[in-house]
Amino acid sequence: MIQVSLALPFTLGIVTAINPCGFAMLPTWLGYFLGRDTADDEARPEQILRGLSVSFTLTAAFVLVFGALGLAVNTVISEESIATRTPWVTVILGAAFVPYGLFMLTGRQIRIPFFKPGRGPSTRELWSVLGFGVSYAVVSIGCSAPIFLLHVAGSFGRDGIVDGIAVYLAFAAGMAAVVTSLTLSLAVARGGLARHLRRLLPHFDRIGAVALMLGGAYLIVYGVYEIRILRDARAPSNPIVDSVTDLQSHLTNWASRVGGLPLGLALWLVVATLVAWGLGPALASRPRRWLWMLVGGAWVLAEGLVHRGDLVVIPVGRLISDWPARIGNWTDDPLRWATPLEGLVTIAVLLVVWASARGAITDRRR
Repeated sequence: MIQVSLALPFTLGIVTAINPCGFAMLPTWLGYFLGRDTADDEARPEQILRGLSVSFTLTAAFVLVFGALGLAVNTVISEESIATRTPWVTVILGAAFVPYGLFMLTGRQIRIPFFKPGRGPSTRELWSVLGFGVSYAVVSIGCSAPIFLLHVAGSFGRDGIVDGIAVYLAFAAGMAAVVTSLTLSLAVARGGLARHLRRLLPHFDRIGAVALMLGGAYLIVYGVYEIRILRDARAPSNPIVDSVTDLQSHLTNWASRVGGLPLGLALWLVVATLVAWGLGPALASRPRRWLWMLVGGAWVLAEGLVHRGDLVVIPVGRLISDWPARIGNWTDDPLRWATPLEGLVTIAVLLVVWASARGAITDRRR
């Protein structure tokens, strides 16, 4: 019988996905996934299965690296020794991402073991994603290792093997909630745009390439900054690092205010809905009906009975109603931390709506 609370490690998993050290890796991952050489006309079930497979592989690689870190710290190496080496790894990874993104931008491929192009969730692609997950974890060690070692790895010694495994899996579930929901949303959006706006397809690869290059450049800047701080704690701050850290801290504070469990539950409900919608065409009528009944029941239980509409529906409705005021703030306070995110979200939503409307009009004319 599990005797420990799993809410804290689950919340830590969510927060770790957007930790200050590895924060740039999340959009870099999405850019990498967006720019993959995949079949743009593949059916919805293939899109969803591919998104699930790469998301779970990335999460597994991340948590396995942190698990190995917890074992190593308790046996062969000190936490301080690891902290002094990870900034150099961050710089090396950033230096690898920049030329890879540049080659993607020019339509060519550079042969890096971790990043081999492939179609669909093939074994070769999963190895590439595994390498990306390892990189994500290594970059994140400097910021997330102390909390992980105390609250997750330390649970094995405090609470025993069974409770320790439960805590570890809860941490992985929180991490997977963020990665999987973002990856599936991107996969569905790309698939929808690909069907309706073929002329935009080349731009997907360019967007992914630019994201990789920007992410790589930031990793270099952040790694050099960490090295300077390790050598001299009084070293001056870096404005680029300060800006990204400010954005990350606002997101972390928002997640803390919302609460890890409600946020994670909402993300997993989104994942379940996308999976049901994506796999529907591949299922017979009865299994498809049962799948939607399960997902609908989960929504009724979580959204209606437990949270009384305040899990997703009311917050999203409030966000939509406040959006015009947020847009008005772009000119009043263009340096506000949320302005870049709000701009990107607005462009993405308008693009999806435009593509969907255009596709519907085209289908009706046929």
